[in-house]
Amino acid sequence: MHVLILPSWYFPPGTPEIAGRMFHQLAKGLREEGEDARVLYGDYSTKAPLFRRTSYHIEEGVPTWRTSQFFVPKTNAFFMRMWINRYVRDVLRYIEQEGKPDVIHAHSYFAAAVCATLQQKVRIPFIYTERLSGFILESIPKHHYPFLPGCFEKAAVITCVSPGLLSRMQPHSPKPIHVIPNFFDETIFYPDPTVKKDDLFTWVCIGEPAHVKGLDILLHAFAALTERMKEVPMRLVLIDRIPEQESLVKLAIELGINERLTWTGLISQEEIAWILRSSHALVSASRVETFGKVIIEAQACGLPVAATKTDGAEYIITHAQQGELATPGSPESLMAAMGKLYVSYAKYDATGIHALTEKRFGRKSVMRQWIQLYQSIVS
Repeated sequence: MHVLILPSWYFPPGTPEIAGRMFHQLAKGLREEGEDARVLYGDYSTKAPLFRRTSYHIEEGVPTWRTSQFFVPKTNAFFMRMWINRYVRDVLRYIEQEGKPDVIHAHSYFAAAVCATLQQKVRIPFIYTERLSGFILESIPKHHYPFLPGCFEKAAVITCVSPGLLSRMQPHSPKPIHVIPNFFDETIFYPDPTVKKDDLFTWVCIGEPAHVKGLDILLHAFAALTERMKEVPMRLVLIDRIPEQESLVKLAIELGINERLTWTGLISQEEIAWILRSSHALVSASRVETFGKVIIEAQACGLPVAATKTDGAEYIITHAQQGELATPGSPESLMAAMGKLYVSYAKYDATGIHALTEKRFGRKSVMRQWIQLYQSIVS
């Protein structure tokens, strides 16, 4: 089956950037299951080159077409329409060279709007999958709203990554919305009992931006925890390129915990997995999270998690043996959850945590859901 994956954002080639990597992993997983999945990405942004560039490469086993060219920010409906039309032309060029896909999988409403407009030229069934927190935060720009009806009405099927996101999206859609979650790469994220844990009790936090991920809340909670448990040696590892790091370091100095923090910057998925396996627990302080892929990756490595009750975390953490949940936006509640996890650490079983995660979010399980969905549309 010829499946064309259309991202709304994507990582630069040859970099460890996380943004959009899930779309690549989906294509790779589908190909491993025998489907002809490919990626087409149009990078029309202020960071792209002035003159149009196109490329085709097999990127980690995935046939990938990329177009990049400078484009002004989509600050009004006119520029949004121009952006959509450019992306549509890329898809039409692809069809001319490679033939019509059996189905297009559009990720987020930007790509879905491209597919909805494409129907005026050539009719190809498309799936619209959403994972943006804009529906939860009600932060979608007003000039984008006129494009949403076409996404919902013309899509063959609409999916999202969690029940919480579904509840926010359903009022916009005349069709039922289905939940198909993200998955983890089991070749990278897995438990390894031979890996020695760090001598210090080590908490790991992954992701940015700082406000959405609640990193200020996390630092306050960690400071309170270390003050309450003065006799316990522990540290906090923060992973990712965090633009607000300088201000967070100042906060950490004020709180007296700067010496307990480790900042890794942007690192590869393999390096993240190694840090997870050698650490004790993941902590997620997000103010909002439509899913929480880092949570399932940590749990795939056997780690318990202390997380705020976001839509994603509540969907993932359904058993007491997986970790503790806290009130979003509350350093006190997060500190209590972290403290409870630490005190009860001996009860958490890495093998059991991994098994629960693999059953619901393992690659084969999720790939099976996508393939069945594609087949239902094509047939």
